[in-house]
Amino acid sequence: MKKFIILFSFLFTHVSLAQSELYLLDEAKKIMLESKTCVLNTIDYKNGISSRIMDPLLTNKGFIVFMVTNPSSRKVTEIKKNPNVALTFQNDNGYITLKGKVLLINDLSEKIKYWKNSWTPFYKNKESSLLLKLVPVSLEIVNPDAEIFGDPKTWSPKKIIL
Repeated sequence: MKKFIILFSFLFTHVSLAQSELYLLDEAKKIMLESKTCVLNTIDYKNGISSRIMDPLLTNKGFIVFMVTNPSSRKVTEIKKNPNVALTFQNDNGYITLKGKVLLINDLSEKIKYWKNSWTPFYKNKESSLLLKLVPVSLEIVNPDAEIFGDPKTWSPKKIIL
């Protein structure tokens, strides 16, 4: 009987944690979909932070996000030096931050495949742009509306390794 109780406790805890992570991921996707823009943070040449507003293209492939930029932009120079970035989305009361690496994509077929129509007015043609692909390694989330709070003492958000 004691072994059964231990096994039941283990399974209950394991299932609860799995459901909790699925819930957090689902709520993170909702925030991303509600957010019209995101903030891309890169490391500048003095090891400081550079931030800018971006227009993301969300995918159904996990939390991979595409963005587009001018190949001569400051962010490209910074990403070439250090591809580790943070990308933050927010809705009225919550936010998520994806941390990961950005890949610079200049392949025209990839640009066509992942092109967002709202980007077109800013680029003469797709060839004159550079696609940024964020491959996240972790996600942080806080959303009081969904009962997702940071740590009460440190305010550290809930974190998921992707």
